Amino acid sequence: MAPFKKKPADDFRVTSLGEADPAYAALLQRQSELSELLSKLRNERSDLDKKIEEQPKSPYSAGVSRLLGDDEGAAPHLRKRRAEVLGEITDVETALVVIRKRLDEASNNASKLVCDNVRGEYQRRLGVVTDAAQSLEAARQDHDALLDDIEREGVNLAYLRPVRPFFLGDRSEGRVFYFLKEVKEAGHA
Repeated sequence: MAPFKKKPADDFRVTSLGEADPAYAALLQRQSELSELLSKLRNERSDLDKKIEEQPKSPYSAGVSRLLGDDEGAAPHLRKRRAEVLGEITDVETALVVIRKRLDEASNNASKLVCDNVRGEYQRRLGVVTDAAQSLEAARQDHDALLDDIEREGVNLAYLRPVRPFFLGDRSEGRVFYFLKEVKEAGHA
């Protein structure tokens, strides 16, 4: 038996959280911008580390180096810029932690909006599954009724080699029964 394939006409696209909620999308955009900035700052820090290593050691501060007329590529200026970059990296990393928390909070509202948008399609598809489950349950009862009738006549079923649908669970309140009960309790019946 081939697996069910979706027909092109049945294409249904679930919107992303960002598409559903502009506030969530703005947070994602800000997170992306901050991540890009963090990458640039880390690269700058690495470049500064290399340049500082290449420079002769200088006991002076950037202020003294400036007063002495040293160019901006001197070790004191590079160390000053490195300290600024480290501070910026810390700020961006902290901002990213805050953004992640805000995204977690905003995802609830965005998720509600997405669920509201897909509710009709979900109920349609659940209805198809429910109808199939009800048909399966009815077919099983019909199947089992025949086997019961045969057994009542004292027939040796070994010659028939019947296959019983044990995967459905108990005959009276099996898996399909509980599935249908859950659908009803969730308000989808």
